[in-house]
Amino acid sequence: MSLNPDIPAQSTAGSLNRAAVLLTAIARGSRKGSALTELVARTGLPRPTIHRVLDSLIDLGWVVRDPETARFNLGNDLAALGYTAISRNPLERLAATELSALAERLDQVVYLTMRAGLDMVCIGRYESQSQIQVGRGRVGMRGPFGMSPACLGMFAHMAQEDVDEIITVNLSRYHRIEGFDEQGFRRAVRASMEKGCGVYDNIVLDRTTSGFGMAICDASGYPIAGFGTTYITGWLSIEQQAECIALLKQAAGRIADRLEKGG
Repeated sequence: MSLNPDIPAQSTAGSLNRAAVLLTAIARGSRKGSALTELVARTGLPRPTIHRVLDSLIDLGWVVRDPETARFNLGNDLAALGYTAISRNPLERLAATELSALAERLDQVVYLTMRAGLDMVCIGRYESQSQIQVGRGRVGMRGPFGMSPACLGMFAHMAQEDVDEIITVNLSRYHRIEGFDEQGFRRAVRASMEKGCGVYDNIVLDRTTSGFGMAICDASGYPIAGFGTTYITGWLSIEQQAECIALLKQAAGRIADRLEKGG
């Protein structure tokens, strides 16, 4: 039903869908913002339509345009809505205490991630008191699903055909990440599925960072979220790596038990 009696319901639904497509395209773009030509290429929408929808989104404060670069980015008003949604996410509230304690045990940052279609979204960051912590992620960070220890942990509990489909569709996005190594990534995916946890090792960026991830599964065993941590490659001995994985697994089990019991 249209909220405005002067606008047909079909027209309202169409405008809403186009707005959602554009917001998603901008969210998946560079942190520097997206050029109009990039939005045309990503969405397939006509330029006049994109201009019209963007004007409406700018009026709402959901999109901003850099006056110097003419690039479009998500606005603060939309970010505020997103952070409100994250703060009210029942999974984050349920997992926060457990993952905060885990961060202290590991002396590292722990990240909680959920899947949004072909994307990953960080909904929780938990820090320890350690003076040396590895990780530059932030709450609200979004990117192609697969590019984190938590995502690899979720891959480890998904059917092979589902994993292959996500990787195939997202592969071009992975390659836009500076330093991405496809062979190393595929090795990490195989190792993760064999071990049942995320094994992230020297596959993106400066290749000095490794990490582990674990899925949070529902009663059927399907991963509904994941969490993980990173450390400087070579810091942990084989025994310490095994202990880290064990702690992640224990935390995942306790969170899953709380989910099953309704918190």
